[in-house]
Amino acid sequence: MKRLYYWYDLNFTQHKIIATSALNAKHQLLLQGQFAIKIKAGKPITARSFNKTELLIVTKQLATMLKAGLSIVDSLQLLVEEHPKPHWQYLLAKIKHQIIKGDPLSQVLSEHHAIFPSLYSEIIAIGELTGQLDLSFEQLAIELEKAIQLQKRIKKAMRYPLFLLSVSISVTLIMLLFVLPKFSDIYQSFDADLPQFTQLIINFSHYLQNTWLVWFAIIMVCYQLYRRYLQVRYQTSIDGWVLKLPLMGRVIQTTCLTQIFQTITITQRAGIPLIAGLSATAKTVYNSHYRKGIYQMIAEIEQGHSFSYVLNQQPLFPTLCSLLIRVGEESGTLDLMLGRLADYYQEQNQTLTDNLAQAFEPLLMLVLALIIGGLIVAMYLPIFQLGEVIH
Repeated sequence: MKRLYYWYDLNFTQHKIIATSALNAKHQLLLQGQFAIKIKAGKPITARSFNKTELLIVTKQLATMLKAGLSIVDSLQLLVEEHPKPHWQYLLAKIKHQIIKGDPLSQVLSEHHAIFPSLYSEIIAIGELTGQLDLSFEQLAIELEKAIQLQKRIKKAMRYPLFLLSVSISVTLIMLLFVLPKFSDIYQSFDADLPQFTQLIINFSHYLQNTWLVWFAIIMVCYQLYRRYLQVRYQTSIDGWVLKLPLMGRVIQTTCLTQIFQTITITQRAGIPLIAGLSATAKTVYNSHYRKGIYQMIAEIEQGHSFSYVLNQQPLFPTLCSLLIRVGEESGTLDLMLGRLADYYQEQNQTLTDNLAQAFEPLLMLVLALIIGGLIVAMYLPIFQLGEVIH
């Protein structure tokens, strides 16, 4: 595994280098004629270190420099010198050296498939064949920007409801574990019977105090069981169940349809054959039911059926999809119709995500009010009977 290392020269100035170990870092520095008086390990470099926003910026910069007339090697060299992130500097330098050796850019990018999606290298391969590499990078930048905006919109819609949920859980636990026990001690000093509701909440608080570690361990075990076993073995069933959820299921459906038609649109405009474009699309879709449906369509198209016909046979794709695709096939404007479908489902997704946030917020506020209000009533209910207790 590659790791970022910080090394200090004789003037004790900090520098950065990426290596597999501290010994490997020293070896690289000696080859460069450098001497390190100290080497300190930093963060490991994995595929997660390279996010989509950074990839979008790199893609836009390459498109701009290629359009200005620079070669791909010179463009990569400029990015290596100017990029603020050392892991990107390392990757771009590696790509540049492989291109200098004679490897095609698309082949080099496909070797880093965890960072550059398969569609990315396929579009670049078309650009290399047509001599329009700058246009390929421009197309990729547009589609990456759309995908990032889609993800941000969904996260933004869910941010406030999740914040309310986490606040309600935190406040409830604080009251049950810390506040209620203090009130319980006060009430016990009165030596009087408590209201049934208050006694029930206090008993639950005592139970939670004695068993919270057990419940925490159970929740963590269940989470790991879901991530490592259930999600892997029953992913298809989980994906199907999620699609049937009210409101959320429709949001996921429009997200998948937007992603599918955006990807097929860019492959068609780049000149990639339909079957190859569908194969690339299947690799980018995260829902297994849509992925399975795309592979079924590929098999039927290979048997001689039209794209509109196989779309009409898939229940996950609305009738509008096959109708517009049929018009595109008959009029020779398939890429235009695919783009319209992508825009249509993107607009639908935006509306649904906004409605989802508006639907969840009052529901969570109601739940929060009921839980916290119930706990407050349980705590102060005995005070209303304080006169009788003193008497």
